[in-house]
Amino acid sequence: MTDEAASEIRDMHQAIWGVLTDGLPVVLTTHARLDGDAVGSVLALWHGLRDRGVAAHQFFQPPTPVMFHFLPGMEHRQEDPAQLPKSYNLVVIDCGTFDRVGEAADRLTGRVRTVNIDHHDGNAFFGDINYVVPSASSCGEMIRDLLAAGGVSLSGPMADCLFTAIVTDTGQFSHQDTTPQALHVCAECVGAGARPHELVRKLFLSPSPAQVKLRHLALGTLRFYNEGRIATMEITEDMFLRTALGALDTEGFAEVPVSIQGVCVSALFKEIPDCDYIKVSMRGRGEVDVRQVACLFGGGGHRYAAGCEIHDGLANARAAVVRQLEQHLAGQLEK
Repeated sequence: MTDEAASEIRDMHQAIWGVLTDGLPVVLTTHARLDGDAVGSVLALWHGLRDRGVAAHQFFQPPTPVMFHFLPGMEHRQEDPAQLPKSYNLVVIDCGTFDRVGEAADRLTGRVRTVNIDHHDGNAFFGDINYVVPSASSCGEMIRDLLAAGGVSLSGPMADCLFTAIVTDTGQFSHQDTTPQALHVCAECVGAGARPHELVRKLFLSPSPAQVKLRHLALGTLRFYNEGRIATMEITEDMFLRTALGALDTEGFAEVPVSIQGVCVSALFKEIPDCDYIKVSMRGRGEVDVRQVACLFGGGGHRYAAGCEIHDGLANARAAVVRQLEQHLAGQLEK
């Protein structure tokens, strides 16, 4: 990082803390369909603000995945905007656009100023203050820097939440955005009391019998294209109904196809009951950029992890995405 960039971030941190400590309550929120970075980042900042004496509130668009309920502070979450203070400053974390907050976005009417904290390319800069660092591995990494700038000492609960944010968004440190800074922050978290063995077990190594069955069913749909460079996998509506599970129970499924030898880009298609669209989660490695493909369908994300929603049937959605992935991969191979 250049001296100029570092100075800009220091100024950004100072401006954010000016908002967070101006006397108004602070509401922290993130995108619907929660993931580990979203939950961990919100909770870590919530703990830090409370340690600074700030009246802080968490708001999550329900439902919240059971796999994150063990994280410290999650029991204080609010899921109804009517429970929030009348006036507050709003911090939106891990959202490229404000509408990613979900259906409740229009009900967050008490916000006075909005702080946008994100690491997505193409962020819409919708906040009064926009702290956007696309080179960061996760929002958790950014929140650690923000807490340090505010003089907040890393506590055990904060460490658990930040470690969760980073380990999930880096694919258990397997993605190519696992930077030295990301590992440094995780080392700080362990030094402050985070328990990697327990966190990883609870997050990744404790599937329910129903989740194991769902993964078995999904693996039966694996398809390969482009001489094995592209892989797809599907979770149909029938599979969800047979296992009595939902989309929130599929954390980690999108990583399965891309982990297969020879595959450099993959797509997971979810036919969610009572939804009029197919949810697509893409993963890549090497020179591919799945965000470019997701954007073609109105989605977004990161270079190696992106997604979109396609209002069509499963077969048509798969054909359309595979066609674009093949074109994208052909372009990369020609370079």
